[in-house]
Amino acid sequence: MAQNGEKYTEIKTVRTSEIIDVSADSLWKIINQPDISVWSTLLDSTKFFGAEKFKGVPWSKRVSIVNTKGHHESHEDLIVYDPVNRIIKFASTKFPRFIISNETHYEVIDYGHNKSALKTTTLMNMKKFHAFFLKKPMLKVINKNGDELSYDIKYYAENEDVSPSKKDRIKELEKDEANQKSKYRIVKKKLKSDTINVSADSLWAILREFDKVSDWTSTLDHSEGAGEAKFEGTTCNERVCVSNHKKLVEELIMFSDEKKELAYELTEGAPGFVKLAQNHWKVYKISQNKSVVEMNVTMHLTKFMGFILGRVITKTMTKQVLLVLNDLKIYAETGEISEEKKIRISKLNKNKK
Repeated sequence: MAQNGEKYTEIKTVRTSEIIDVSADSLWKIINQPDISVWSTLLDSTKFFGAEKFKGVPWSKRVSIVNTKGHHESHEDLIVYDPVNRIIKFASTKFPRFIISNETHYEVIDYGHNKSALKTTTLMNMKKFHAFFLKKPMLKVINKNGDELSYDIKYYAENEDVSPSKKDRIKELEKDEANQKSKYRIVKKKLKSDTINVSADSLWAILREFDKVSDWTSTLDHSEGAGEAKFEGTTCNERVCVSNHKKLVEELIMFSDEKKELAYELTEGAPGFVKLAQNHWKVYKISQNKSVVEMNVTMHLTKFMGFILGRVITKTMTKQVLLVLNDLKIYAETGEISEEKKIRISKLNKNKK
């Protein structure tokens, strides 16, 4: 929070929803979940991650896509989690320079049997000069968002379904996604390894180290982790790779130790006509000491270049994935790198001389 009252103006709003016909405990179970985009029209999606700060809460940060004209990201840290008093508080970590701090507090009010309400408090400190011009429009936006939030949660809590406005927003997003897909040629390829003679746990132990794949595959010369981990059990959010002297950056978009699967998206290094490139890995148990891994690759190519190069790209992609699977089988079963990887290392060493 800002401490110098001479330089900053505090903007504070406190809003309490209408009475919601569910118990305070039921309402708390909804509001204390990290992904409120499930029911809030204001948010289109939410990712939550970060180390545990409060007992029993396996996340401490969240990033949401806000449904506004700018469609911006909202970054928040969890700063208070009080299940006894049903209070949860967040502090924004990214905002325009003229905003010094911004917090959102939620408190569930108990009004007796199957009666409750949500109290929302916003505390913002803004540079005085900017506050002179922006305080009124900022308050207008905050109040509007508060009204929408109260409406959405009341409807969701009482009906166990999303509000009509949320349903309309979901339809808009689905329509936008369909329109985007119609602009591209979509290439999909599902490939599964031969049976690998190690347990599913052993195979997953190799694959889950997302940033160390270049240790065993000949398709990458170097890889290292980068960025703060967003999924429990990981040590990074991205991996920076070098393949044939070309830099690639790939971001984890899904990770689960329990399900033994992960997915990542290429965010840097793709040709301009490649609009999306994702890969999804999943390990399956065959028996106690036998397993397989399935890789699902999805690419979106611009229509023109996709028409011209689609087959070539699919053929090249298939060849690369099969090479990765072969390298993986050898490494998992023997603990040694493949002949292809040895040849690649030898070639790189010669080029260094």
